[in-house]
Amino acid sequence: MNELLEFTLLKDEFIFNGTIDQLNEKIRFDNNKKFRTAWTEYNKFKFLSKWSLGTLYVRGFPNAVEGIKGFAELKEIGETKTKIELKTKVRIELYFFLILLTIISAIGLITQSDFPSWILLLIPFGLLWLWLVYRVQEKILFNKLKNYLTEK
Repeated sequence: MNELLEFTLLKDEFIFNGTIDQLNEKIRFDNNKKFRTAWTEYNKFKFLSKWSLGTLYVRGFPNAVEGIKGFAELKEIGETKTKIELKTKVRIELYFFLILLTIISAIGLITQSDFPSWILLLIPFGLLWLWLVYRVQEKILFNKLKNYLTEK
């Protein structure tokens, strides 16, 4: 099961020409308008998209959802380079969708009413669709961060 979850996560890595402190300074002072960052530890931060299709997150729109996000872990390589490992986590929306459709399907099968069997197809195809929509947005966010930190 853990291998299946690992398969659904997006991972990437690249090298930043500078130290962790220089990377922190670049993020804080260059005021990038394509994503937001929030440091969680000295060598870890999360980066968030300023808009998100599917999670209904738009900058300035008040809600508790963070939208599309990734997590970065920094490891210094020598004195002048930092390895940046990017990853995502399993989205709670996918669990919610799976649980909801499973409950609806179970109720329909138990009551044996005129339950449309095509609803059972929503589980795999719906999960695949949501995962694909999130994955595309996560890749775009990863590329924004990578391009921003590797540009001269």
